[in-house]
Amino acid sequence: MGAKSYYEVLNVPKSATEQEIKKAYRTLTKKYHPDICKEEGAEEKFKEINEAYSVLSDKQKKAQYDRMGHETFTNASKGQYSGGGFGGSGFSADFGGFGDIFDAFFGGGGGGRRGPRGPQPGADLLMRIQVTLKDAALGTSRDVDVMHTEPCPECDGTGSKTKKTRTCPRCGGSGQERRENRTPFGNFVSMATCSQCGGRGKIPEERCGACGGSGHTRVKRTITVTIPAGIDTGMRLRMEGYGEAGDPGAPNGDLFIEVEVTPDKNFRRISDNLETNIIVSAANAAIGSKVEIETIDGRMVELKIPAGVQHGTALKISGEGIKRRGRPGDLLVRVKIEIPKNLTDEEKELYQKIVEIESNKKGKGGKKGGFFSDFLKK
Repeated sequence: MGAKSYYEVLNVPKSATEQEIKKAYRTLTKKYHPDICKEEGAEEKFKEINEAYSVLSDKQKKAQYDRMGHETFTNASKGQYSGGGFGGSGFSADFGGFGDIFDAFFGGGGGGRRGPRGPQPGADLLMRIQVTLKDAALGTSRDVDVMHTEPCPECDGTGSKTKKTRTCPRCGGSGQERRENRTPFGNFVSMATCSQCGGRGKIPEERCGACGGSGHTRVKRTITVTIPAGIDTGMRLRMEGYGEAGDPGAPNGDLFIEVEVTPDKNFRRISDNLETNIIVSAANAAIGSKVEIETIDGRMVELKIPAGVQHGTALKISGEGIKRRGRPGDLLVRVKIEIPKNLTDEEKELYQKIVEIESNKKGKGGKKGGFFSDFLKK
């Protein structure tokens, strides 16, 4: 897609309504459907349209896309196999490698077969992985293992030992066969994928011994992917060409990686901001102080606690939140005032003096009692 935004792909403004997006999608899919449009690049255009609609038609994904921008959302810095690979571009998107956690094939580049109209692209894969809040906030890169199919190297994906194929005798090259079902209501004829050629319309001249004539072989590859800073739970990264192998001459499917950000014991995410807690004593809360706060990336920054700060107050450290493209979020430090459980005689004497001072204010028109008076009563 290059630098084209999803709005540009569907030819709608960013302010377009759900109905306007749906209408544009229907118009464009009718125009560029590979079964109808014979223009060069129509199939790739059709795929781009579906990709754009899959994001803009989903309220949550659309909100994330609008907030992060196209490049960050689709982040595709072309990852590479650590040991060889195949043609077509990859994509670098980081999500910690949790092995081969593939739970489904789903539509996308592979989708359903369209009969004998040409080589069919491979199916897409979906992989779910977990990342820490720190990695999601700062971005990182790592290797993940992918188990998928590739064209058989022995037969170049043809399924034939001689690398030659012939027209399927069962379907005559159509990729489909007629099936007649007799019922009490009469005979019904239906079309189904050919059981001999699997819908390709061709069969191997001589079956390849390495792949059993399928033309594909299942392999495990290691892919370097990059997690963009600011990624959030539910977002998906697309690895172009790392799905299942397509028919000879057709592109491979894509690998989609869906992320889940795990909770952090010290920080909580609120949009692009982070929140943490700081415990201060009652005395420091009353007169103010300075403390050092650890940021998400492990640095220490100084924070001024203002005199008279109240329990639960959030103090802001600008620019220390989620670091993504544009202005980073802030770090909110939530003040928790700690009341000592055991006092020494000296501490009790000092607190008692404060209580007496607060009590004297009462006779001078001041407010009844005070912080330390209430504290000692408790």
